[in-house]
Amino acid sequence: MEKVNRILLSLLGMWLIFLGINTSGVASELNVTANKMEVMESEGIAVFTGKVQATRGDMKVFSDKLYVYYANQEEKKNVTKVVALGKVVIYKGKWKAYAEKAVYYKDQEKLVLEDNPKVWYDKNLIEGDIVVIYFNEDRSEVLSKNEGRVRAKFYLN
Repeated sequence: MEKVNRILLSLLGMWLIFLGINTSGVASELNVTANKMEVMESEGIAVFTGKVQATRGDMKVFSDKLYVYYANQEEKKNVTKVVALGKVVIYKGKWKAYAEKAVYYKDQEKLVLEDNPKVWYDKNLIEGDIVVIYFNEDRSEVLSKNEGRVRAKFYLN
């Protein structure tokens, strides 16, 4: 289980880097391309739709939609939550994660992957109904709903 936690924390720690947290040694530029962008300033939401690709350093996130929730504070926008929906794929080095929904809650430092999440490192695979990473607590959970099961497949040397 400790190996599972290390794999999940490492992979999902890159999500924090992507969002601009702990940026030491990582490119500070975030590039987002999509078919459409809509900003609702009064609501504090930027929505990217259609073949969304977000890149920061060597990390790439693909999704159908990306919602960035922010609060205006002293002439700058602070991200509070990011939601990626539809065919979410995250690549970084040997890591790959897939889910239909990924939600990062900045105030709780929590990332939730839902709807058939799968996380790979090389050939190693972890999957369940929900993957939750608690960054402040240095722990993670792979959960199943109803009668579902969690699964881990490791290739040992």
